[in-house]
Amino acid sequence: MLQEQCFQLGVIIRKVGTDGRISIQLDTDNPKHYQKTESVFVEIHGKLVPFFIQSIRLMTDGTAQVKFEDIESEEHNKMLIGCNVYLPLDKLPKLTGNKFYYHEIIGFTVFDINTNQIAGTIEDVLENSPNDLFQLKNDGHEVLIPIADAWLKNVNRETKCIEMDLPDGLIEVNKK
Repeated sequence: MLQEQCFQLGVIIRKVGTDGRISIQLDTDNPKHYQKTESVFVEIHGKLVPFFIQSIRLMTDGTAQVKFEDIESEEHNKMLIGCNVYLPLDKLPKLTGNKFYYHEIIGFTVFDINTNQIAGTIEDVLENSPNDLFQLKNDGHEVLIPIADAWLKNVNRETKCIEMDLPDGLIEVNKK
């Protein structure tokens, strides 16, 4: 499995007890969706290695205590601390309406309903604090637009277009 075909579910943060359990800090809004997961990929030295899950227990702090099959030793688990955990993209729940995953909107066109013009094509999503940004290409220029729910009006997956109500002058100010 290639990393491009997966999404990061979380990161292994510590061992739990002495029976081979580990704790995974989950990066999801809905941990219950993954409660019956049978296997995951763990990134070890840049490669995704499959691990089968014997048991999984969701905790209230956004972590999951996981026991992998055939891992009984604390030493094996120590080697996994800090490793990222992945699942194939087809395990992501389907989103509808104006909700989207960042990977799915790469290549979408952003249309500004305020000016009735194309603002650009999404080349990447920059995850910054406090606002994530669409990185657009507009007539050969890079344009950065904050992903603000108030500006987001419609996500059309069929036409690969996102309609936004952008403030006047935002595109011109942001052209690099």
